[in-house]
Amino acid sequence: MPAGVLLILSSIAFQSHAGNQAEAAATEVSVIKRALPIYPKYAIKNKIEGAVLVNFSIEKDGNASDIEVVASDHDGLFDASAILGVQKWVYTKSAGKTRNNYVAIEFTLTGKPAKTSFSNVEKIQVRGE
Repeated sequence: MPAGVLLILSSIAFQSHAGNQAEAAATEVSVIKRALPIYPKYAIKNKIEGAVLVNFSIEKDGNASDIEVVASDHDGLFDASAILGVQKWVYTKSAGKTRNNYVAIEFTLTGKPAKTSFSNVEKIQVRGE
């Protein structure tokens, strides 16, 4: 059971790539709830840390959808946990679907994750204990 999570830049508002500013404002969303991904027990037992880059959409009702792993460490060891966590995320309702939202989920045992190659995206840290 994860003891905690550090949300870095958690107040970021996602925005789709709309054609004009009025459309963009109508699809702006912000986080209401984020479930904690569960750190895999196998990874904790074997002291394995890693990261997963996830791409997802936000539906008009605020639910995450179209979740896909773009890149991950350790042959996908953390993929299922990352996907299950993102499935439970809830955002504010909007006028339209917001596509291409990226987040890097870093699984760390020390609180100081190894450098990841995922830059320019929101990072969420999950600590295993």
